Amino acid sequence: MSKISIVIPAKNEEATLGKVLEDLNKVIPTLDGYDVEVLCVDDHSNDSTVSIAKSFGARVITNPNKSGKGMALRAGFKAATGDILVMMDADCSHQPKHLPAFLNALEDGVGLVIGSRVTGGSDEYELIRALGNVFLTLFVGLFMGRYLSDALNGYKVFRRDVFSDFKYTSKAFEIEIEIIANTLRKGYRVVEVNSHELARAGGKAKSKVVRHGTRFLLRILLERLRGVKPKHIETNADSTAT
Repeated sequence: MSKISIVIPAKNEEATLGKVLEDLNKVIPTLDGYDVEVLCVDDHSNDSTVSIAKSFGARVITNPNKSGKGMALRAGFKAATGDILVMMDADCSHQPKHLPAFLNALEDGVGLVIGSRVTGGSDEYELIRALGNVFLTLFVGLFMGRYLSDALNGYKVFRRDVFSDFKYTSKAFEIEIEIIANTLRKGYRVVEVNSHELARAGGKAKSKVVRHGTRFLLRILLERLRGVKPKHIETNADSTAT
């Protein structure tokens, strides 16, 4: 039986984390053939994030490093015991009910499944975010040879060796690019499924468009310099999450 580790980084997400975990606990029993663990990585919260995570049965990991999404995810992936890793946000933007579509797409030869907001829709896709995503996703295609619709979405499912066989260095949101690059280096295919993004249900957004956009671009260039071998990529247009 395959084991899934769902890793949720959270910093001061007391307003939304409970809903995310509640919805996950409804979906997990429907995932036949999988053993599932949920890890909440506390990224130096000063609210009730930790107690909420524990109350829903999540395993709490404390980010031992400097605060940052990439650092928190790396700590969570390292602590995870599953052979399939799931990363999703704690702000209710990523819907747990889409998870079966991700897992169905993780077939032989596929190493990474990304939820596409371009094909699935988004309730908080402001113009500057949308343009930035299009621009940076295009750069992923140009510099890595992998043309996707939504490379930057943080809702991803991938095989453990995509993480364990490499040394990760990303500190913030740009870890999403590093995961794509390492998937390609392993020779796996990358596919996308439709995934509708909800608006943040509460709390404060951590993403800063200009700052993190710059980090994304620098990471794309760095991964290109490190080398990414061309492999065939497939967009799973028929996989639709509703």
